[in-house]
Amino acid sequence: MPKKSNKSWGGRNIRGNEDKSYFGHDDRVGKNNGGSHVGPIKHRVSFKTHRPINREIPRNLALANFDEDIPMTGTSNNNTRQVVINPRDRDHGDRAWRTISRGRNSPMPNRNFKGQSRLRPVPMVDSNCYKIIIPYGHKYEKDYIVRTLMNYMAPEVFVPIMYKIMGNDANFYVDNHKTANALLNCDRKITMTDGFKLQVKVKPEQHKGFPLCEIDDKLKERLKQAMVKRYVQETNALDLSKFHLDPDLVSDYFCALFHPIILMTVLDIVAEHIPNLEALNLESNKLYNIERLSVLSKKLSKLKILYIGENKIRDIHQLDFIKDLKLNELKLTGNPMCNKYKSRQSDYVSDVRKRFPKLLHLDGIELPRPIVFDVVDEVTKILPSQRMFVTDAKAQEIASHFLQQYFTIFDSENRQPLLDAYDEHACFSMTITSTYNNKLNGYLMENRNLFRINDTIKRQKLLKQGRLPVVSFISEMPRTRHLLNTFTMDISLATQTMMFITITGYFQEVNNKDEPIRHFNRTFIIVPEGDGYCIRNEQLHISQPPEAQLKQLHQQLNQQLNNQQTQPETPALVSAEITKPMTTEPSDDIKQQMTMTLSQQTTMNLEWSLKCLQETQWNYNNALSAFQEFYKRGQVPSEAFTK
Repeated sequence: MPKKSNKSWGGRNIRGNEDKSYFGHDDRVGKNNGGSHVGPIKHRVSFKTHRPINREIPRNLALANFDEDIPMTGTSNNNTRQVVINPRDRDHGDRAWRTISRGRNSPMPNRNFKGQSRLRPVPMVDSNCYKIIIPYGHKYEKDYIVRTLMNYMAPEVFVPIMYKIMGNDANFYVDNHKTANALLNCDRKITMTDGFKLQVKVKPEQHKGFPLCEIDDKLKERLKQAMVKRYVQETNALDLSKFHLDPDLVSDYFCALFHPIILMTVLDIVAEHIPNLEALNLESNKLYNIERLSVLSKKLSKLKILYIGENKIRDIHQLDFIKDLKLNELKLTGNPMCNKYKSRQSDYVSDVRKRFPKLLHLDGIELPRPIVFDVVDEVTKILPSQRMFVTDAKAQEIASHFLQQYFTIFDSENRQPLLDAYDEHACFSMTITSTYNNKLNGYLMENRNLFRINDTIKRQKLLKQGRLPVVSFISEMPRTRHLLNTFTMDISLATQTMMFITITGYFQEVNNKDEPIRHFNRTFIIVPEGDGYCIRNEQLHISQPPEAQLKQLHQQLNQQLNNQQTQPETPALVSAEITKPMTTEPSDDIKQQMTMTLSQQTTMNLEWSLKCLQETQWNYNNALSAFQEFYKRGQVPSEAFTK
C-alpha cells in the first residue's frame, strides 16, 4: 500500500461542533435539526453511535461528492402513456410492476387475445443491494435526478452508490429493501421539466450480479483515507458502521463488508496501522456470517469492545468464531438471533457469557460482575494455591513440631502415648462422606453426621469426651500410614491462649489387605499446657478419593518405595522418606520434648535419640522413620537401648 498520505492514523478531521461520543469521526453527515453535542471528551471505552439510520440521513449526504454533471440535452416525445395492470394494488410497496407502453392512438388489446397473458405483480426479492436503472437518465444531471426522486419519496431518503451513466441509462445501487420499494413506487409518476415521465426500474442483485471491487493499491489507499477519519485516537476506537455508505467511497466503490474479500482487506489495513485497537464498530454492515472475524483474536489481540449489532446474524453459535476475544463489552441488538430470546433474557445473557466469561456490558446494559475462577486476567492474576497458610511464623513453628509428633505416634503400632497430646476435657468427633458408605463401612457406626443423626442421645454418645475415651477410640481405629507429602496446613487463628489448625491430606490403611487410601480433614484446637500444647477439641472427617486421584497416589507410593529400595545403605541414621527439611531450628525446650518423645517411642536412650534427631536436622518424622528402617535391618547398636 502506498504510504504517502496527508492523513495520519492519529489525526482527526472533525468539524467545529463535533460529537463527543466514543466514535467522533467526521463522515460529513450533518446532525438532525442542526443539533450538536457539547461537553468534555469522555475517554471511557464505549460506543455511542450517533449517526442516524437511513431514514434520517440528511439529503446533503445523498448529494455529496457527485460525479461530473451531465447537462440535459435533447427533447422527448411524450406520446406514450402508462397502463398499469391491477390498479387496485398499485400502492403495495413490496411488489414490482410490469407496465405496458403503447402509442396514444393504439387500440386496447382484446382481453380474449391468446397471445396476451394477464400480468401479475412480481414480488421484490430481499437482497443485500438493489440496482436502480433510470432509462434515458443520461439526459439529466445526477443532482437533478436524485433531488427529484427524494422530493417525491419524502421523508424516505437514500444514498446513491456508484452512480454511473451507461449508454442512455443512469445506474446506481441502494442498500435496503424499503428504499428499493420506495424508488420503484416512483416509476412514471414524476414528470420532468421537459414533460418526460421518469422511469425507475429495480433489479435485486444476487451474488453473481453484485458489483465487486478490484482490490488494488488505489482502492486500498481510498480505504485507508476513509478509515483515518473514522478513527478516534483518544479512545483508540474505529467506527466502521455502514461502511459501504462512506462518502469518501460511495461514488466509485461499493465497499460492502459482508463481502469476505472487502472485509479481510479492511481488517488487514487495521491490523497494519492500529494493531493495538481496543474498540471496533461493525454495525449495519449486513454481516450474516462472522466466521472471517475469527482473525480478530490474532490481528487485534487488545480488542475489548466489539459492536456487531444491526446485522443479519441468525444463530447464537456464530459467536463461537470470535469467542477467543477477551471482550468487556459487546453489542448484538438488531440481529435476527436476538428475536429468539425476546422472552428469555436470562438465557440470552447466559448463552453470550458462555462465550465471553468476562463480559461486563451487553447491548448497552451493565451486567453483574462475573464470578469466574478459570479465567486468568492479564492484570489481576489469581494467586497460586499454597500448601500452608499462616500469619505468624512462631505459630507455624509450634504447630509443625506438635503435628509431626502427633502423626508419628498415630502411625505407630502403639497410640497410647497420645494421652499426653490431649487435654483432660478434650472432645473428639468423626464424620464420613455418606455417598461412599459402601467403601467406608468400617467408620459408619461412629459417623456423627448431624444431618443424619437426629437422636440427641445418639449424638451425645458419638461425641467422645475426655482424654481416655478419645485415645481409646483412636486406638481402635485401623492402623494408618499418612502420606506427609500430601498434607496442607492452615492456621486461621493464633492467639496466646489457643490455635485453630486445619490439616488435610491422605492416609493409607495398612492393616487392611487392600490397603485402601482415604482422604481426611482434621481440625484441631490446641491450647497451652505446661511447657507445651495439647488438643482441646478435634473433628475428623474421612472421605473416599476419586478414582483418578487414587491412581495418581498409588503411582507416587510405588515411586517412593522404589526410591527407598535403591537407596544405598549407610551407617548413619538418615531419612527414609523424602520430606522438605526444616528451615528453622526448634527452640531448646522443643528439642528436649522431641528427644524425650522419640526415646519413649523407640525405647532408645536419650543420648541416641538426641543423635538421631540431630542427624535428621530435628525432623521428628524423619528421625522416627529412619529408626524404624534401620531397626528392621538390625543395624541399630545395642548400646542405643542402654538406659
